[in-house]
Amino acid sequence: MISMFLCLSCGDECDDHNETNVPFDTLYIADSIGIEMGDSNYVFGSISDFDYAPDGRILILDGIQCCIFVYSQSGEFIERIGRTGSGPGEMQFPSLLEVLGDGTICVKDKPFWYVYDSEGVFISSIHLGRSVPMSMVSAGTENIVGIRNRMNILETGELQVIKNIALWNGIIPDTIETVYFEQEFLLNLEDTPNNVLKMDLFSATAAAGDDRVYVAPAPTDTPVIYCYRFDGSIADTLYLPYAEVPKSPHEIEAEKLLIELRIYQGAQRTMVWEPLLNRPMIRCMGVDSLDNLWIQRGTELSPTFDIFDNRGLFLYTACLPDREDAYNWKFDISPGGIMAVPEDPEFYPLLYIIDLSGSKSATHQ
Repeated sequence: MISMFLCLSCGDECDDHNETNVPFDTLYIADSIGIEMGDSNYVFGSISDFDYAPDGRILILDGIQCCIFVYSQSGEFIERIGRTGSGPGEMQFPSLLEVLGDGTICVKDKPFWYVYDSEGVFISSIHLGRSVPMSMVSAGTENIVGIRNRMNILETGELQVIKNIALWNGIIPDTIETVYFEQEFLLNLEDTPNNVLKMDLFSATAAAGDDRVYVAPAPTDTPVIYCYRFDGSIADTLYLPYAEVPKSPHEIEAEKLLIELRIYQGAQRTMVWEPLLNRPMIRCMGVDSLDNLWIQRGTELSPTFDIFDNRGLFLYTACLPDREDAYNWKFDISPGGIMAVPEDPEFYPLLYIIDLSGSKSATHQ
C-alpha cells in the first residue's frame, strides 16, 4: 500500500510552493484554437470532447455541428470528419470522442457507436446495448477504459443504476473485458433526474497508463486512488493528504447557475440544484507520455496537479498560476500533451493547448 504524507497545500495561488521542498513547475497556455467569427474552420458550435491522435494531430468533436475538426499539432486546420445526418459516418447527437493507440477514432452518438480509421474514413456503426459509455480514455493499442452505465427498474419501484469502471475493445464496445470498480445506486423515481445528474457529476473517475488503470472511487470527498493492473488485480492504493475546503458563496452561486443551465438545456426545468458545500477533492486524472499519473486537486481554484510515476512515487506539482477563472475548465492529460476547454465559455467555445515551463522541474526530468 502507498501512503503520501508530503505537505502539498499551496492555497489558491501557486507562489507558496517556492517556500517548500516540493518540486514544482509552472503550466502556461501555449496556444488556443477557436474564434468567435471569421474562418468557419475555427468557429465551433460547441466542444463536446477533444483528444490527441498518436501522430500529434488535435481532434475536436463539435456536438452542434456534428463533426470532428482535425488540426495539426501547431493548430492549423486539416479537415472535418463527419457531418449532420443519419447516413454512414454522419452524426446526430455526438457527445464522446476517443482516439485509440493505433489512431482509430471512436465516437459515441447516442444510441450509436461510430468507428473511423486513423484517416477519418468511416468503418462501422454499432447500436449500443444497455451498458452505455459515460466517459472514456484510450488504453493500449485498441482498448478503452471508462464508465459504463446500466439501469434497471426494480420490483420495489426503485431505479437501480450500476456504474462500472471497465475496459473494452474500441471496435466492439459492448464486449466488456475487465471490470475494475463498480458502484450501485438505488434511486427514488420521484426525483430521478436530479439524482442521475448528481451521479454523473460525482461518480468514480479513471485514467489509464501503459500497464495501470487508476480509479478515484469517490472524487468528491475521498482523496484516494486505486491502482489496478490491466488484468483487474489491485496493485496499490494511493492516499492523498487533501483537506476539505469550503466553497465560497460566489462558487456555490456560479455552480448553481451552470448546473441549472444544463438542466434547462435538458428540458428538466422543474429541478432545483443544491450544490455540495465543499470543493471536490479530485477534479480529473490523466497519464502523460512518460507514463506519469497527473491528479488535479479540486481543492485549488487555480488548476493544480500532483504528478506521480507509475510506481506511485510523488514527482512534482504543476500549476497554472493566477487563473482562478480556469477552475471549471475540462482538462485532458494524455501522451500527446495537455489541453483544456472552458465548460462554460464566456464568449465562444475554444480549446487551450497547455505546456510546462520547465523552469523549476529539473528534479523530475
